Amino acid sequence: MAQNGKIAGIGAVIVVVIIPILGFLMNAVDLGIDIVQDWPLFLVKKTDRFSCELKLDGNKNKQVWTLMYDNDKGKHPWLGIVIPMGEYWTPAKRCEKIEERLEYFRKDGLLSIESRRDPNTPEQEVICAKTKLSGDSCPLLLTLDVGVDGYQAMVDMTKALFDGSTVYQGTNADFSRESPVLDLGNFLATEDKLAGDN
Repeated sequence: MAQNGKIAGIGAVIVVVIIPILGFLMNAVDLGIDIVQDWPLFLVKKTDRFSCELKLDGNKNKQVWTLMYDNDKGKHPWLGIVIPMGEYWTPAKRCEKIEERLEYFRKDGLLSIESRRDPNTPEQEVICAKTKLSGDSCPLLLTLDVGVDGYQAMVDMTKALFDGSTVYQGTNADFSRESPVLDLGNFLATEDKLAGDN
């Protein structure tokens, strides 16, 4: 009996000691979460800059999926998903895939996008993205539908980049059928301009 009393006494002491300790630890964790949530945004490194949103296309007077880019001054439209994508690709799904690829290319030092022919898809042109780390190659951004002209696709998709924006005034947006390359340097946040440098 005396032994059972000792065990019960020890159990009571453990409960009395452990419960306040657990309460203290939980308060400390809550305080840590509150502190992290209240940190200024400039202390938190940005990881994703691209996103997809439905935006009004003034040329078509309807909502279209648009690839957005956050350059630290706010989100701005980059590419409108306004061209045929093939039967298995909805505009939303294509926008998400382009978003994923551009996030990856951004970390390698995104330089430009361009349209070109691709020997892997002789009946379909592609739009690719050059980076600092890609050298002479131009990694695939998207394969266009059969019969879609690559240059015209670039013109149509990049209207989102230039229409209604004052941020990019003075940007050299010239690209032509002879040189269907859009330099992205003026559109990038400083962090992304430095990406890919050794």
